[in-house]
This record gives sequence, C-alpha cells and structure tokens, in this order.
Amino acid sequence: MLWLFLLLVFIQIGWGVEILSDTLERLPDGTLEARGNVEAYYRQYYIRADYLRYNPETKEVFAEGNVYVRSTDGRLEAKGRSAFLNLKEDTGYFQDTNGRFERFYISAKEVTKEKDVYRAKDGSVTTCPPQKKEMSLCFSKARIDDRYVFSTNNTLRLFRIPVAYLPLAFFPVGDRRSGLLPPVVGSNTYNTFIYQQPIYWAISRDKDATLTLDLRDKQAKGLSLEYRQAVEASRKLELSLSFYKEPTPPQKWWEGRPLSTFRENRYRLRFSFLWDDIKGGIDTVSDPYFLQDVYLHTKERTVPYLSSYVNYMKDTDRWFFSFDVRHFYDTTSPNNSKTLQRLPEVSFYLKDSPLVGKLSYNALFMYTNFYRKEGPKTGRFVFFPQLSLSTSVLSVPTYWSLTWENIFYTKGEDVSTLRFHGRVPFVRDFVVGSWRSYNLLEVSYLYRPRSYNNPRMDPIDEVNKENQAGFLWRSSNSFGGREFLSLQLQTAYNFLGEYTYLGQKVKRNLLPVRGVVSLKPLPSLTFYTDTLYDVEGGNILTSSSNLQWVKGSSSLSVGYLTTRDVLGKRLGEQINYTFTTTFRDTTVRLYTLHDMRLNKDLLRQLNVDYRGACWGIGFMVRDFYDGNRAKYIKEFFLVFNIFDLQRFTLPLKR
Repeated sequence: MLWLFLLLVFIQIGWGVEILSDTLERLPDGTLEARGNVEAYYRQYYIRADYLRYNPETKEVFAEGNVYVRSTDGRLEAKGRSAFLNLKEDTGYFQDTNGRFERFYISAKEVTKEKDVYRAKDGSVTTCPPQKKEMSLCFSKARIDDRYVFSTNNTLRLFRIPVAYLPLAFFPVGDRRSGLLPPVVGSNTYNTFIYQQPIYWAISRDKDATLTLDLRDKQAKGLSLEYRQAVEASRKLELSLSFYKEPTPPQKWWEGRPLSTFRENRYRLRFSFLWDDIKGGIDTVSDPYFLQDVYLHTKERTVPYLSSYVNYMKDTDRWFFSFDVRHFYDTTSPNNSKTLQRLPEVSFYLKDSPLVGKLSYNALFMYTNFYRKEGPKTGRFVFFPQLSLSTSVLSVPTYWSLTWENIFYTKGEDVSTLRFHGRVPFVRDFVVGSWRSYNLLEVSYLYRPRSYNNPRMDPIDEVNKENQAGFLWRSSNSFGGREFLSLQLQTAYNFLGEYTYLGQKVKRNLLPVRGVVSLKPLPSLTFYTDTLYDVEGGNILTSSSNLQWVKGSSSLSVGYLTTRDVLGKRLGEQINYTFTTTFRDTTVRLYTLHDMRLNKDLLRQLNVDYRGACWGIGFMVRDFYDGNRAKYIKEFFLVFNIFDLQRFTLPLKR
C-alpha cells in the first residue's frame, strides 16, 4: 500500500489547509512541498499546480507550473505560470496569467492581489468568451475591484486590429453599476454631427439617475437628467428635466413655424409619482416643437399632447371613488388657449346592489369642470341612477337596464331623460372532429325618447334620440387546438331613419356594419382587419388591416389604414411595409409609411444591427417628411455597444 500512499497523499493541517498530491514532503523549517497533480483547498480558494510550497506558520503559498486558482464563490478564476498567495493577509500575485473576474476575462504579464483589489500590468480585458475573443482592450495598467475596472494607456482592438486609443477607461463590474451607457452618434439635414452620451448612476438599491449630454453642431445643445426611486411596488417616483440652448436668431429649421413659438431657452419637465392610492405628474415643454427637434425616436417625437395630473382612487366592494385633475398641453397647436382641460373631475360610482329578487340598482355621480381660455367651457354634474334585471326566458338569459340620465350644466341646456337597454345572448358551440367553433349571437335594443341641444364636451354629452335594434355575432374557430379564424360582425337597425356619423346626418336605417376578422391559415401567415362598412351607401368608412408572413428569422408585414366620410370622400389613406430579417449575427429592418392622399412617403427607415460576441454596432438611416416645410429631413445615427455595457448598467426595473 506504500505506492498508493505515495501516489495519493492527503493531509489536513490544523489551520484548515488541505493538500492532495502525488508526493508530499515536510522540510526541516516546517514548510510543505507538494509535487505532481497538486490540489489545495483553503476556505474560499482552490489551487491546482505541478508544484506547491506551503508555509503553515506564515500561511504563504507558492505554486508553479500549470497553475489554476479558483474562488469558491465563482467570482475569480485564473491560470498562469506561477502564483503566490498570502492566505493570512489575502494578498498575492500571478505571473503570465489569464483568467476571469466576475464577467471580465483578463490576460496580463503580472497581476497583484490586495484583498478584493487586483492590479494588472501589460495585459488585456474583455467580456467576450475566451473561445471568441473578438473585442479586447489592451492596457498598460489596470485596477479591478468589485465595482469597476479602471485602466490607463488603452488600445481598443476589434478582431486584433486597433480601432481606438483611450488614455483612460473604466467599466462597471456586476449588475446595476454606475458608468457610461452606449452613446449615439449621428447626423441629420440640419446637423453634420450629433453626439448623445448617457451616464448612469446607481445611487442606491432603490434609487438611480441618468445624465445625458446632447451635443449638436447646429441645433440646440443641452442635457437631460432622469431620477428614479422605487421605495416599494406601490410607492415610486420619477423626475426628468431636459434643458437646451437654442441658437439665435431662429435658424432654417424654424421655417414654416410661427415665430411666436420660438424660445432661446427650451426645456421639458416631467415628474410622476405613485403613493398607494394617489398618483400624479407634471409634463410640460417650453414650446410645441421641442419634442420634434430634440428626440430621435418617432414615437417620442409624435406625442400629440402632454398631460399633467393628480389622481386619487378608492375601490371597495360597494363603491368606487375617483378624484382627477388634468391639464393638457397640445403639441399640435402653436398655443393652448383652446385646449379643453378637466379641472377637476370627481366621480362616485355605487356598484350593483340587489334590490328585489334579480332586480339590482347602481348609480353614477360625477362633477367635471371643463375649462379653456378660448371657446366653450362649462361645469357639468352627472347623476345616472340605473335599474338592472337579469332573468331567463325559455332557458335563454336576458339582461335589461333602465337609466335615468340627468346632466346639469352651469352654461347650456340641461338633460333629463330615460334610456332603455335590453340584450339577449345566444351561445352555441359546434364540434366536428378536430374542428371546434364557439359562437355568440346577441340581439339588443336601445331606446331614448328625445335629443337635447346640450354642450358636447365628451362622449357622456352625446345624448341623442335612439330607437334601434342591434345585432352582434362573435365566432372563434380552431382546428387541432390551434385557432385559425375569429370573426365579429356588428350592426344595428335604426327605426328613426337617420343617424350621425362624423358630425354628418345620414338618412338611412341600417347603421354601418363593423367586421373584425383574424385569420391564421398557417402558423406563419396572419391576416387581421377591422372594417366599418356602409351597406346602403356602398362605401368603406374606416378600415385597418394587416397581413404578416413569418418564415424562420424573417418577417414581412403590410398594413393599410383608410378613413372616408359617408359620401365616400377620402379623409385619409396610408399603407406601410415592414421587412425584418436576421442572418447569423446581423438583423436588418426596412420600414416605409406611404400617404396615398399626398402620394408621398411620410417615413423611410433602414436599421442594421450587428451583434458580436461581446459587442455590437447598429446604424439607422431615416427620411421623414416635414409637412410644415414640405421637405424631407434626413437622419443617420450610429449606436455602439462595447463589451455589452448595457448588461452591467441597468436602471431600476419597472
């Protein structure tokens, strides 16, 4: 058994060091020397090497030959020619090493360790996996701790080719760390150079902030500050302030705009909070063109109005209460003198409660102060008590309601009338083999005896004479467990002989038919349309349709939208095309929005994004049509992602 003992010796020292090796020798000074397949364990460290020397008194370890060191928490893993560790002081060094600390892979001639701080000389750092080291940062010196990597005299290399020199560089370590977010670089018709640099600050576990510098060589330069705090799920707040300095006098991008809207100091202030049942916010800008000039994304640039508000809601089993104050800023108007505000709106809803048998009652109380500087304004009080009856006739459920509609105005004709509503639903399901069809047919009746010449501020004020029978059919069809067709048809027969559509009186009995179709003949092919059709007039009034085809990593969609009046006059008609494909690590997206009335493309956009092993680059080319100036605005932007930094600098998750 002696050869086995010599081949595999395991010793546990009183200080907690365990050594496993082919041979183990204790020297006269007490030092232990291990040779051949050496493995050592000490608290948070595992060491493997060809040769290892350990001093039990000083707790110093020297390893040489195919050295491998790993921390048991998984944060540190390194290989090298030799290594020295003082287990007592938690210090040491590594020679000719390469390894991993957190998510960073580091190679260096020498790495010294002082507890949780590592210093490296003449090396490189990357977040790319070792087998696919596409991008790296070569440095003269680097300091690594549990929060950041800080290095000097850097050369950024892409596929081993130098692409940039950086005197200083620092990167966050771990999740949600402060640092630089990927910048945006670009140009447009008015600026040959645009640079946006966001800087993220993780203040604490529940607070963070982002500062964005926005530099443009022609248009306004500025900065934005965002602050976020999430105390708990029902208590959070956000603050955003953007300030820009506009060059004077007004430049060519102000052509076609009212000069009364020009501001040298431009800003946007946004604030929102949620505190249990209370929420509120402020959202205002210096001028109506701020969004269009500052933001890069179409969704942010085309917001029609901004809202400042305070809202309190209380919901119980018996009632619901809401207090709401709203002030709107219309970004489509040069001023807001005609914008209708709700200052305030208070509502109380008494929920359904049994009265006698299956007869129940509910009631709505509401007060709204409609205000604007120019145009109709009034205070309105609403009192809608309602009786509801649910019963069954020949095993068919029926639902009836009678509402006493009372609307009182401080300016304008008051309303007091009754509205009757009854509906009878029929449900029928069919199953034939693998085909299943679920169907709902509902017949309804509405009656209101008269119309009123009352102020019309919102849909509640639309009190018109009604006498009509309605029809609704819904059908959901599946085959083999997969839905391939859903339908909805809805219309009504008006016994009054006329109805109103888009402010026009129409002398017809049959109301337009609404048809909603969702068709999925193949898993890769989807068609959807929502159409309003005037049967008697033979015109499509509105239609929103989309056809999408998906094949592997590619997709193509075509969308169509049209609006017409009852005479068939085209009010709007647009068509859009979207094509997206991914080939290996590259994604290409093409988008076009065409206005058929103007016979012009309102938006043309190309996005190309490449995703590397630990980096990425994307560019966007966009033309959008500016109707005020009757010209196209061209834009080009580059977005860089170095070492997947956005994975390490994450704002608070919502």
